[in-house]
Amino acid sequence: MRNILKITRLNFIALINVQILICAGVLLLHLLISMAVIRLANTEGPAGVGDGIVLVTVPILGIIFFSPSFKYSISQGISRKTFFMAGSITIFFMAAAFAVLTEIFYLINLKTANVWMIYKLIYAGQVSLIGLILWEFGALLFLGMVGWCIRLIYYVSNRATKYAFSITPFVLSALLIFFNALADGGIGRAIWRFLKTTMGLSGSVPNPYIGIASMLGAATILGLICFLLLRRAQIID
Repeated sequence: MRNILKITRLNFIALINVQILICAGVLLLHLLISMAVIRLANTEGPAGVGDGIVLVTVPILGIIFFSPSFKYSISQGISRKTFFMAGSITIFFMAAAFAVLTEIFYLINLKTANVWMIYKLIYAGQVSLIGLILWEFGALLFLGMVGWCIRLIYYVSNRATKYAFSITPFVLSALLIFFNALADGGIGRAIWRFLKTTMGLSGSVPNPYIGIASMLGAATILGLICFLLLRRAQIID
């Protein structure tokens, strides 16, 4: 437990705290710009999406937080299992901190500027403060794990595998478009139905808590993949 707390503290001191301050500053700038747009344009329409900044920032943090502490941890005789637990705790608290930050700025936006949230766009304008913070946490935890998983895949792969992994999304996208056209849009409709079901949109009333559970489940699966990849990771000078 002492080593887990030590590595978690190292992650936050070395990287995460600074990034939270930077993201908070960007959110503040976004708020000021949104207020100016609404005042100058004299419109009641929304001036941007408030949580998009955070949802982009967190996977980037998931990518870059790994390297600074991995080499130090292994050199100190700390096991990969302990490092994985510390990394998971780091992403957990990072997601929680950004979810709270997003909620704070949303409450400010309610008083100062008409800035929408992706949560609000997905669930047809329904905004529950509890649902919002839990949904943001689930989304940020999932995205943080996505970033960490991507970093580990590149870290443990050779050059050929890295190139293959980099071009795979583009190849799959092209193949998906091609076969979807052959199937008269059937593949696209199936994917859309799957997304609607997992995000809680298949019923007559949108249910964000189904989406929260789905994202937490996906984050858990990615965590298991990260653990398996971390067992193969070696120190790279």
